[in-house]
Amino acid sequence: MIRRPSHQSEAAQPPHTLKDAWIALAGLSAVFLFEMLDNSILNVALPTIGRELQATATALQWVTGVYSVVFGGLMLALSAVADRIGRRKMMLAGLVLLGMTSLATAFVATAGQLIAVRAAMAVAAAMTTPGSLALAFRLFADDRLRVRAMTVISTVGLIGLAVGPIAGGFVLAIAPWQTLLLVNVPIAAIAFIAIRKGIPADGPEELHRDPVDIWGAILGTAAIASALLAPALFVEVGADTWFPWAGVAATDRYLES
Repeated sequence: MIRRPSHQSEAAQPPHTLKDAWIALAGLSAVFLFEMLDNSILNVALPTIGRELQATATALQWVTGVYSVVFGGLMLALSAVADRIGRRKMMLAGLVLLGMTSLATAFVATAGQLIAVRAAMAVAAAMTTPGSLALAFRLFADDRLRVRAMTVISTVGLIGLAVGPIAGGFVLAIAPWQTLLLVNVPIAAIAFIAIRKGIPADGPEELHRDPVDIWGAILGTAAIASALLAPALFVEVGADTWFPWAGVAATDRYLES
């Protein structure tokens, strides 16, 4: 009787302990660390950025504000796309974009260029966020392991959120402010390698077959972006102009639909 190799079936079996999946957990934790660390660590550097780039207060507001607007506006739409092309594929593409945009920080010479880089980094974050916990859930078959895995990933992210300002201040004392964003390059590389090696590709049965609601995604993205953008516009251009009120109206219209 000929016995067939069992490598494929063994590889398809879910991990039985967190230790068995440490490579995948390291990659997913690195992704969540970036998501929590990024804005908090950069806030410390805003005065330094303002001096070196000769940026106005409004420009500095947009350095951090554009990230929230783009990230919040695109996250739901990109999550729907990830459900159809694969969360792992979307995650890996987002990590490539994160590495490239973070590397571009070294060449930033104006506040406008930094705002553009931050917007691109927000797109990368919106691409990786839907998969960071979903892939951990899919990795294990045991609900207890799923909870423990998501606890590990969330803890790493919360630690990053807590130590971000302290780490940012320390880095600024010994290195240029660009280092705060260039650190995302090795984080993205480590996460890319670990996720590609430790998490299998999405199977056809795991993908959604129904088409993306394009208009719904556009309206949802516009509504979320408007809700995030309106407060900044009220501060910048005032309540006497129509533009911030248009953002409020667009958000209200979407919520009623």
